[in-house]
Amino acid sequence: MTDESDCQHHGLPEDEHRRYGRIFFAVSLAGALFLAGQGVRWWQEHSRAQRLQQAVHGVYQRALAGEPGRSPYGRLQFELGKLKAQSAQRLDMVELLAALSRRAPEGVRIRTISMATASGVVSGLAATPNDFQRYQAALAAEAFFTFSVRKADTYALPVRFELNVKVRDRAAPPEGDDQ
Repeated sequence: MTDESDCQHHGLPEDEHRRYGRIFFAVSLAGALFLAGQGVRWWQEHSRAQRLQQAVHGVYQRALAGEPGRSPYGRLQFELGKLKAQSAQRLDMVELLAALSRRAPEGVRIRTISMATASGVVSGLAATPNDFQRYQAALAAEAFFTFSVRKADTYALPVRFELNVKVRDRAAPPEGDDQ
């Protein structure tokens, strides 16, 4: 029963089997190296993302003075809103100087400015009472501040004046707007 006809292979010759085996091994090795490379790349990206997340968490801790909680970005926005609300009610010296200088007619000179958190006093000289009245009218149109006369000596030349300055509520609509 061990006939030579029974042992014959009906498939590929032995050399072809070896050749396909080597090709399969080479493709498998290339695939394994590719997968290993992708695994190393993923690990590097994962490590970088963890370091970045830790750095961002550290920034939130420093910015929020302690543990940032579950929603640090939301808490940061809340704190920013509080700061904006506080600063909206503060007297900004640069804005005040800009408002005083852009509205001043030729004959008006500012001598002193004293400030508190939300108010201040401006003193100055006007060449004539007419210059002082024009200055008052110009300051009435100012969007960020309200000005009122504290003292004015309109009988002497130059006219000495003091103005009270307050921050206009920026959250409220400007005066004169009907809604």
